[in-house]
Amino acid sequence: MLPIDREQFAAGVRWWQTKTSWPNDFHNSDYEVLAAQNPDGDFRDSWWAGVLPRLTAWKALRPLSQADVTGRFTEHRDELSRTWHQACAPVKDLDITGVTWDQVRTFPEVVARLKPTRSGSAVFPSKFCHFLLPRIFPVFDNAAVGGSCTYETYFNVIKCTWEATPAALRAELEAELSRIVEARGRGPLCEGFPMATKIVELALIGRRHP
Repeated sequence: MLPIDREQFAAGVRWWQTKTSWPNDFHNSDYEVLAAQNPDGDFRDSWWAGVLPRLTAWKALRPLSQADVTGRFTEHRDELSRTWHQACAPVKDLDITGVTWDQVRTFPEVVARLKPTRSGSAVFPSKFCHFLLPRIFPVFDNAAVGGSCTYETYFNVIKCTWEATPAALRAELEAELSRIVEARGRGPLCEGFPMATKIVELALIGRRHP
């Protein structure tokens, strides 16, 4: 797996900033809200009503309707809760560097049933899971990183790319992204900001949009 390149990271940041609907703080303020709303496996209708508009805004539902996905959410609610407590709760304080796909896979596999696709697209499960544990589950966006892959493949690309990057460069990029977020946002970097997954995502964006 190729390590992160400084210029690719910088290109990813520039491309992100061209997207007027994407926040300049790289969702830092959103992560604070999502952390406060995390139901920790208690997936009630009230939580779903709050997260559904965000999934819609992030273009995770199309071409299905909110009603279609809500019906499947209700159908699989108990499985979501069970697999959250089995796979996610034990590692929820870690980030992607501290877990493997096999440890957490059962949860995104259930999530994918809420919006089944022929290709096994990573888009919906990645965004749903990212809202809950952004430091573990990277978000996949077709327009940003391109291509088509399963969520398992994308998860492992993010994890292995970060691990292949020298520690000194990782530290440099963490400091740089912290500076950018705090300069462009409305507050300091939140405690749960997904540093590793966000930096690799930006580098992959930069590879696609140099």
